[in-house]
Amino acid sequence: MKKYDIIIFGATGFTGKLICDYLLNHKESKKLNIGLAARNKSKLEKIAEKFSEINPDTLVVDSFNKDSIDQMTGSAKLILTVVGPYSLYGEYLVESCIKNSTHYVDLTGEPDFVKTIIEKFSNKAVSSKSIIVNSCGLESIIPDVGTLYTVNKMKSEKKDITYFLKSKGTISGGTWASFINALYSNSPIINDNSNKTSSKKIKKIFYNKTFKSWAIIFPVIDKQVVYKSSKSSNVYGDDFSFNEYMMIKTFLQVVLLIVAISLITFISKLGILKKWLLSLRPSGSGPSKKQRQRNWFKAVFVGVGKDEKIMTQLSGGDPGYGDTAKFISEIALCIINDHKNLNKKAGILTPVECTGDLMIERLKYAGIKIETV
Repeated sequence: MKKYDIIIFGATGFTGKLICDYLLNHKESKKLNIGLAARNKSKLEKIAEKFSEINPDTLVVDSFNKDSIDQMTGSAKLILTVVGPYSLYGEYLVESCIKNSTHYVDLTGEPDFVKTIIEKFSNKAVSSKSIIVNSCGLESIIPDVGTLYTVNKMKSEKKDITYFLKSKGTISGGTWASFINALYSNSPIINDNSNKTSSKKIKKIFYNKTFKSWAIIFPVIDKQVVYKSSKSSNVYGDDFSFNEYMMIKTFLQVVLLIVAISLITFISKLGILKKWLLSLRPSGSGPSKKQRQRNWFKAVFVGVGKDEKIMTQLSGGDPGYGDTAKFISEIALCIINDHKNLNKKAGILTPVECTGDLMIERLKYAGIKIETV
């Protein structure tokens, strides 16, 4: 019998603190034993003091010490990790979770990391009955769950889904480091039809009259996650396609974004300058509470089929931090408390592959508005 239901690994980081606030105060957590883990003992104790009524245990864990990692994974049913970049800190943690038949959730947006663990550990995860779910933040809970919600409402065999994201937010040091490391990635996370597109020509930039904004295609991990999910359920059908766009108000902002990403991509591949880029957002830093309260997102899904068109929307508050803390906490609770109702109970899975429709209601509980528009 394992001592902890959930361990939050990286509890002293910026996002980790927000997860502690949400998860430890969640109504479902009252019957759970949740531990807090990080490498700095004094910072851990300070976090624990904030929750003196709950009195969570603290565990000092070093990401580079395999014995330390093994002790942590061996004592918990699920590890919720926000220790990134995952390409640097995540692989052995996944291996250790599988070795100890422990579940795992993370916030990675790094395709190469996900591809590596799929190739190395898929069969082992199934054998050990471990659930490994990557990308449980804005990338890729929202596009994954939003697409499922949309195709559930479509009757046509053809389902062409376009996802438009409009948001206001800022990023923390940990996310910045993950983004810089992800720029090295060129590989799909799976090698079959994950790059399938609809028969129509895909526009990379266009003006959307409906939203009165410019739409720019944004090649992050979401598309690969959604295609992997689409193979787990018949509801997507055999004629399914997905594309995603970021919505930007003015063309000047589009140009500036393209220039900025191109410049950052170039610099990130140069050793010395890459270190300088990482220093711009030190680990543990992030937007203030006042800044986060001003942040928001709207995710619109346009589903087109034969003689059919449907539009759905998921909307909420601070996408990168406040709501991301909710997303990963809810999927962790779903795995622990709704285990018997999960869509799949072992393997390296996407959020929807694992939870199916369960996350739709959990996002609503977390304050995300989900509607047909």
